[in-house]
Amino acid sequence: MPLVQDHKRAFEGDVGPNTGGMGSYSMEDHMLPFITKGERERAVEAMKMTVEALHQEGCPYKGVLYGQFMLTSAGPRIIEFNSRFGDPEAMNVLPILQTDFVEVSESIVSGTLSQQKVDFARKATVCKYVVPEGYGVEPKADRPIKVNEKGVEMSGAELFYAAVNEVSGKILTSTSRAVAVVGIASHLEEAEKACEQALKFVSGEDLYVRHDIGRREIIQKKIARMQAIRK
Repeated sequence: MPLVQDHKRAFEGDVGPNTGGMGSYSMEDHMLPFITKGERERAVEAMKMTVEALHQEGCPYKGVLYGQFMLTSAGPRIIEFNSRFGDPEAMNVLPILQTDFVEVSESIVSGTLSQQKVDFARKATVCKYVVPEGYGVEPKADRPIKVNEKGVEMSGAELFYAAVNEVSGKILTSTSRAVAVVGIASHLEEAEKACEQALKFVSGEDLYVRHDIGRREIIQKKIARMQAIRK
């Protein structure tokens, strides 16, 4: 699957308390601008070796394997594996999956996935979460949130409801992430703009969004940081 960069920190500039993820982006070439091809291959190889080890130990694994990695001066290091899709990362990559997902799933079950040609569109994606103010520390819950779904769709973005409740016909926030908006376009800058346009159709009290996700400034900062670490 395409690589995705998640942003865990609550506030812009990658600062503040850790969260489940404030948003993420993927590039049209399915790589990330601060990662080399060799580093990607090492991460993928680590996942393949894990699956092979499970098979050799008599407990073969069939399903989704989500690998979270941290890039260090010595290369990629495993943070964790999950036997599920990543959140928010799945919202970046599943919308650009061009192969029928049911066929992919059936190939996993039958053990013929290696024979399946799985294609993803050469598109960039930017996902930004709308969260209750204070999320990560003391979130302000039970606030009404209004979503103009038609407006989001006309912006060329995808909408995903997350941790919300419906009470008396109203959508209310909870203590976690409320709504995710994903912009999709041929280039990252266009995808980010589509996401921002769609966010205008989500409103309510005590809401917060990290607007810097997918923007040039924060990506350049990451590139410079990795260059310094490699040295």
